[in-house]
Amino acid sequence: MIAQQMTGNGLIAQGARYGLVGLVVLAADFGVYSLLLALFPGQFLAANLCGKLTGAALGFVLHRHVTFRWAQRDGAARQVAAYLAVLGFNLLLSSALLWFAIRLLGANAYLAKLGVDIVVVGTAFLLSRLWVYRPL
Repeated sequence: MIAQQMTGNGLIAQGARYGLVGLVVLAADFGVYSLLLALFPGQFLAANLCGKLTGAALGFVLHRHVTFRWAQRDGAARQVAAYLAVLGFNLLLSSALLWFAIRLLGANAYLAKLGVDIVVVGTAFLLSRLWVYRPL
């Protein structure tokens, strides 16, 4: 029953696959962020940018072929352009929230990153489903 629900293209199935793929992407993003932050303390915005770019490269392929595996309206070129626009929005949003949490609230840089990414992931799912990987 659960396996059947995971293979469909409904909101719940895609949400579940997005969550699983998202864990892989988040691990890559957070791993790069943490490594760079350990090497270059205080450079959380640069570390965030590198982590997000690493996660984005992995995420585009996995989301296109795993999460949103329905027959898609647009080809890869249009999807890359849309994905890059979503990535740009996510970079601005995550960097602004991260700066706010760390500089103004004094939050721990690692915990702030995790909290910010929870907000960004929800936004990214909706934009990806409705705009980047549109069904036929």
